[in-house]
Amino acid sequence: MYKRLFEVDNWKLITHQLHHKDIRLQESLTSMGNGYMGMRGNFEEGYSANSHQGTYIAGVWFPDKTRVGWWKNGYPEYFGKVLNAINFIGIDLLIGGEKIDLATQNFNDFYYELDMKNGVLIRKFTVDQEGKKTKISVKRFVSLATKELCAIEYLATPLNHDKTIKMIPYLDGNVQNEDSNYDEKFWDVLEAEVEPETAYLMTKTVANPFGVPQFTVAARQRFISDFPATGVI
Repeated sequence: MYKRLFEVDNWKLITHQLHHKDIRLQESLTSMGNGYMGMRGNFEEGYSANSHQGTYIAGVWFPDKTRVGWWKNGYPEYFGKVLNAINFIGIDLLIGGEKIDLATQNFNDFYYELDMKNGVLIRKFTVDQEGKKTKISVKRFVSLATKELCAIEYLATPLNHDKTIKMIPYLDGNVQNEDSNYDEKFWDVLEAEVEPETAYLMTKTVANPFGVPQFTVAARQRFISDFPATGVI
């Protein structure tokens, strides 16, 4: 027995439904990257239900100590864990002061597409706040030509109201691995700065007892908008 989440197409994964019960599988299938960095098909504005936020940088790992009992004698002392790195796609969306969250929000006209020929992830939906509707359109692109570049176009269009719409991009270095032992943290923040149109965050893996070099990962956001922008870390 199998289930189909996406329509059949030669180059695209397309769905008109948000599959809440299979959101992790949907995120996995719509992952994108360029060989240097990659991320799951997470929503920029977040999703408070059962989701798995993941951003990864090639070659960045941590020698996590194996914690097993006597029944697993022979296991190695440690194993290489691929680390969840800085979340740099986050954009909090507030409409009339209400934070939009598709896990709890009323919405319709949902559309989700991974265009594998052009390397673009597209998402559209209409937020319905007691009849006040806002059309959302999102495009994400990870560049092959410039390996460090990820571009996001995020548009919010009020259809029948004049509520204030606010977008708050952010960098989040307080990330964890879901498979970590005892909720361990693998990153320390070295530098953080926010300016009117940019934000910057530098993190470094915590020291390890196995002699493996530590990794440093940094991210910078640049906001391009017709309206004043404020970065958040």
